[in-house]
Amino acid sequence: MSTRDFTKVRDTVGISLIGSTETAAAVAMVEEEIPDAKITDNDCFFKIERDGLLRFDMESLSERLGRDYSVHDFLVNMTSYYGRIVVNDGVVEIHSEILPERFRD
Repeated sequence: MSTRDFTKVRDTVGISLIGSTETAAAVAMVEEEIPDAKITDNDCFFKIERDGLLRFDMESLSERLGRDYSVHDFLVNMTSYYGRIVVNDGVVEIHSEILPERFRD
């Protein structure tokens, strides 16, 4: 019988985005604002990974694109994610923490 430790916590979160002009802007934003993120170009999609938190601000993306870009538009380009996703007005966050800090004792 194996004695593997399955209790190890994984802090890595990730997202996959379909290749597009909007995704190119999101990737450029991540490269500049989150330099420790790992970005993998898989030809037709990009995978972005990081420990702890990934945060995408639609106001910043809109400025980069020169037009409005909503959370809905962002989610249309998203093919998958792992972590706990939080979608707020104008922001998409992916957290490694399952229980948000504000709910802890």
